[in-house]
Amino acid sequence: MNTTNKVIRYFIIIFLLAAGFALTIFGLTKSYISLEYEEDNSVSYSVYLKDNNYFDSKILGENRTYITSIIDFIRVKFLYNLDFSENVNGEYTYYIQAVVSANKPNGDSGYYWQKKYNLLEPKTLKLNNVNALYINEMVDIDYSKYDKILEEFKTDYSIQTDGQLKVELVVESKITGEKYTDSIEVPSNLSLSVPLLQKAVEASIEKNAVSNDSTLTMVDPIAAKFKFVCLVLGLTIIFLTIFLVIRIIINRNKNRQRHLYESTLKKFVDSHDSIIANVTNLPDVSNLSLINVSSFDELIDVYSEVRMPINFYENKEHTKAIFRIINDNMCWEYVLDKNKIEKK
Repeated sequence: MNTTNKVIRYFIIIFLLAAGFALTIFGLTKSYISLEYEEDNSVSYSVYLKDNNYFDSKILGENRTYITSIIDFIRVKFLYNLDFSENVNGEYTYYIQAVVSANKPNGDSGYYWQKKYNLLEPKTLKLNNVNALYINEMVDIDYSKYDKILEEFKTDYSIQTDGQLKVELVVESKITGEKYTDSIEVPSNLSLSVPLLQKAVEASIEKNAVSNDSTLTMVDPIAAKFKFVCLVLGLTIIFLTIFLVIRIIINRNKNRQRHLYESTLKKFVDSHDSIIANVTNLPDVSNLSLINVSSFDELIDVYSEVRMPINFYENKEHTKAIFRIINDNMCWEYVLDKNKIEKK
């Protein structure tokens, strides 16, 4: 092979390896798409009082201190708004629950006991190519009921505890969009907390609400499929190129061995043509004492002693040449093997 062909071959190999590695690296990277949404939620409440001789109004608004013994019920209103940056499909489920906890005293974390009560059974609604969802729900909380439950727990087990009643709106939404087919979840939770087992003047209500902008980041499924194809293609190119290089090396070694075999055989035959006899079939030497010599020069030394011609036979594949000198009951043999010539 001339120099130009070698350069072209090396260039092709380098190009294929570079392309294979580039496709593989590209296929291993991830592309992301984002879905922006704005969450604007609120919790409001009013405290309804039992008949009493002290308060003229039956309803107390927010941000006050309440006497727990005269609380009749608490009316809680949840407003939940979720606006997306693009139209989405899917569904969302929401429910309202009350969670009663018997907390550990003295500021210790955790609780002795906790139980959940359904206030509003789960509702599931569909989203069909819309860019927002809206929830407006109101529930009445029987404060005395849950305060009594915790009081009984405290009495039955004779433990020091304070308690908490948490009212939660739990929203679980699964959505898809034009850019992504796998559903993604957008969980949310709004809550209002009311202390239990407190002295009347110490009872207060806390609430949480959310108002923020967020971004959901997810793997782009279309790009992921394309990059998977690139990854497979890149690995295939790398493996095929490596296989090609191995084949080139193997063939080059074979050609080198064949060239060495042919040049060595030609050298032997041309330089000793007068004492070498070509034979089409090797005679049977099973009844003779066969001596294998390690080099052609040693066979020439034998010829110098016995002065008998050297029989030469080459197989049809032109991979093995056998030289023999036969004298009386002795046979000296040298074998030139293409597959072993480099080891000589």
